[in-house]
Amino acid sequence: MVSQKSSIPGLALTLAIALVAYQLQTLPVPPFSIGEPARHPIDAMLIAIVLGVLIRNTVGLPDWFVPGVRKAVLSIVTLGIVLMGAKLDFFDVVRTSSTGLVASVTCVVVALALTIGLCRWWGVGQKLGILVAVGTAICGGTAIAVVAPVIEADDNDTAFAMATVTLLGLVAVFTLPVLGTLAGMSQVEFGVWAGISVHATPQVIATGVAYGDTAGDVATIVKLVRVLLLAPVVIGIGIWYGRAKRSRQVAYVPRGTRIVTLFPPFILGFVLLALANTLHLLPDFTLHLKDSFAWAAQDLHVALARLVAAVSNFLLTITMAGVGLGVYLRGLARLGLKAIVIGFAATIVLATFSFVLLEAIL
Repeated sequence: MVSQKSSIPGLALTLAIALVAYQLQTLPVPPFSIGEPARHPIDAMLIAIVLGVLIRNTVGLPDWFVPGVRKAVLSIVTLGIVLMGAKLDFFDVVRTSSTGLVASVTCVVVALALTIGLCRWWGVGQKLGILVAVGTAICGGTAIAVVAPVIEADDNDTAFAMATVTLLGLVAVFTLPVLGTLAGMSQVEFGVWAGISVHATPQVIATGVAYGDTAGDVATIVKLVRVLLLAPVVIGIGIWYGRAKRSRQVAYVPRGTRIVTLFPPFILGFVLLALANTLHLLPDFTLHLKDSFAWAAQDLHVALARLVAAVSNFLLTITMAGVGLGVYLRGLARLGLKAIVIGFAATIVLATFSFVLLEAIL
């Protein structure tokens, strides 16, 4: 008999939801799959959140699932964040044109400041505002998943921020190619624009390729530059939040915990793994498999960085399933509407600002 304090049932549930989300992501029907060859603009993380919310608010969540769900949200996420460093290569900044880099940095700063300012003005909570801001400015759901534990955001804020930026990014997949055609943008111009304006990486790729192969390649490179900005932004947010927290709890925080408070250890792991990938310390290798009952004899090529990044995505998807299972819909409609409106306004301003900026410098 499984103890009510055991994490196994909840972890098994979040794992099952993540597996289903991955299967749904590749369904051969719109909006899960678009174009030929098929592209998948809806991230598995969002699908996992939606499934979790549906389960929590229909059949409910028995108490014996709760410990495992909380473990998925609070513990597995840190490992997922550390492993996500394998996606990043700091030399991509050097390989990208100065134009794309300047435009990316400028637009990230503008998007962060604009979104946080709008959230303050409209009375949206500070943590939700930060999550929507980083999701809009940097890399959609991945940025939200990374920043949420740094600022100790609750499940409702994380879920609404994820849903908001993913929904707006999905709209951009369909609208930006049309607008780019009407504006007569070249492949390179549109690729830079899509890489700056669209939130999540799969959506950036889908938007760019919809305009052309060259646009898709350029959009991917520019998007990688935006992702590189995640590390300094998260570190900055972590230092700011740690100082703010300590200022409220001076009497309860020993001096010896200062560095840990200001710089969460899992962020250090994230940066170190990104540095290892940048320096090519994550090797590619080939496994020589002999014939067995489980597989046929073959040589299996393994790119370690890509494998680690895939594991990171899966762990973060498990975490997002837990986030969805913690969401109560009652009383949250007004807060969600504000977040969507603010995200929509920030997205329009970001797309417009980046378009004008690119027209001026390209």
